[in-house]
Amino acid sequence: MDNLNKIYGYCIIPKNTLLFRGHNENSVSDCMFFSLKHCVAGVFNENIQVWKTTKDIQLLFLFEDLDKRSWTKSSLPQLFNLLFPEEGNPDFVALDIKHRDVTRTNKLVARLFNEYKCGGWLTSVEDKVELEVCLFNEQANEEQLVFVNTSNRNNETYFEDSLNRLNIFPAAEFYENTIRKFNIQSTSFETEREFYQRYIKTQRAWIKQEAKSDNEKTELKHFYSNLRTKLKV
Repeated sequence: MDNLNKIYGYCIIPKNTLLFRGHNENSVSDCMFFSLKHCVAGVFNENIQVWKTTKDIQLLFLFEDLDKRSWTKSSLPQLFNLLFPEEGNPDFVALDIKHRDVTRTNKLVARLFNEYKCGGWLTSVEDKVELEVCLFNEQANEEQLVFVNTSNRNNETYFEDSLNRLNIFPAAEFYENTIRKFNIQSTSFETEREFYQRYIKTQRAWIKQEAKSDNEKTELKHFYSNLRTKLKV
């Protein structure tokens, strides 16, 4: 897995981190998708499963870059084309890898787990702001996950974004691609620090305008948290 970590970067989900799954079945499987926010899981199913990690889990960090809105571009197609060049397609998007062809998904997951000792990945949901975790292998998931309960979209208990708990180590190329994209999207040259300061100032203004209490301010900080706020880029 070391070689893939160098190419893409990696992250660690610490023990006792909550993960959210919009799904009806609470059994484990070889390939399980989770969101890091309760509200995002609710988009996929009104039944929101709450799971908790029982150990630290290392994942591949599969992002090519992010833009000034914190929309992220997934590296999943690039990874599949790297590992299966004979079946690769330069026009693949992430959904082609993880949802549109179960055989393709299972092939990639099995190879990553068995040959590269990879436990899963962190990537984007359809190349936008929202992020998702995929965890591999039924037996491994039995050992590293515990089901907590089932929630619903109106439950305000789980407002915290679990992204804040992750330890993330992107590859250098991710930062290089991101800063290059920021410069393309800017009307004037800014330093890396200025990019982040401008973004976080705007986000704080949104929160101040919307929050009617200290509790709402805290909840909105989690609602607006994303990969830019996590990595401070």
